[in-house]
Amino acid sequence: MRYLLLLCVVAGLVVGCDENFSAVHPAKPAPAPVQKPATAPAAAQAASMPTTAPAGFPENAATVNGKAIPVAALIEPLIEAHGLRMAELLIANELVAQEAVRLNITVTDADVSQEHELSLRGIFGDQITPDQRQRVLQDLLVRRGLTPSLWESTMRRNALLRKIVLPMIKVDDAMLKSEYARVYGEKIQASHIQLPTLAEAEKIQALLKEGGDFADLAKRYSTNSATASQGGQLAPFSRDDAVVPQAMREAAFNLKDGQISGIVCVGEGFHIMKVQKRFMPERVSYDSVKETLRQELVQRAVEQLQAQRLQQLRSHANVQYGLPVLTEQSKKLLSAAGLPQQ
Repeated sequence: MRYLLLLCVVAGLVVGCDENFSAVHPAKPAPAPVQKPATAPAAAQAASMPTTAPAGFPENAATVNGKAIPVAALIEPLIEAHGLRMAELLIANELVAQEAVRLNITVTDADVSQEHELSLRGIFGDQITPDQRQRVLQDLLVRRGLTPSLWESTMRRNALLRKIVLPMIKVDDAMLKSEYARVYGEKIQASHIQLPTLAEAEKIQALLKEGGDFADLAKRYSTNSATASQGGQLAPFSRDDAVVPQAMREAAFNLKDGQISGIVCVGEGFHIMKVQKRFMPERVSYDSVKETLRQELVQRAVEQLQAQRLQQLRSHANVQYGLPVLTEQSKKLLSAAGLPQQ
């Protein structure tokens, strides 16, 4: 778990993580055992930043009215601002490349293009055209300070990861039928207010009984950052939808339209739910969608296993930062997350 935070910084393009929605998303898999990170050698600790331009670079980045701005002066703030994120991205790519060599796995340009399209659909959905997705991607890369070549290398990394994890995935008839029931069975549209203590849940329950507006209270008091801004609204879910905890599903399906539940305990949190409406089962035959469901299950499993495998590789890697500033930044990040240092 020590390096999960570092992986989130860079792998979030495609196989990242989100710690803010744990009460409504499925439980995360147990992390792999993690070794202590290697420290940079003493020689590398001697200088924290480059003082001269790297080979192949001009000595000066610019001149202003004849006054030179050295390339080294440009590099220093760039490393401080983006160095750790970029370093971890490149480390992740290198680790996967090494693992692929070990397993004798290669990918073609077609494999990388397929990963590119799958990633764009995963990020932006099918609501926009491929051309629009490409334009939005370019804007996303600019905002994150990434280049098209880094995106391309990340797609190649994920294409390799896909081939590494695909043999581990098995989808049987029971899984397909459960997914069919989840997707095409009866669904409920509901909202929830998530609260950290029973006392606060009882306070909100009292406000609701006094006529308080559910959506407004969710926006003001819910601790679930992913749903609070939407008035607590969840995506429609079925009785078998593992995305929503079982206790919340059972509470919702026992309510009528417009009704509000009692206090529902999920792990260490407390929820109050309101049902807006029900959707009757869709009249779609199992055989007509079986293969589509299989592909969707495989894709979800691939994404989960890609993230797990990348985390395992990083956790067991012997990585030494050449720049002490990166070592210090990683220590601060782990410390801020409350994770143990070496």
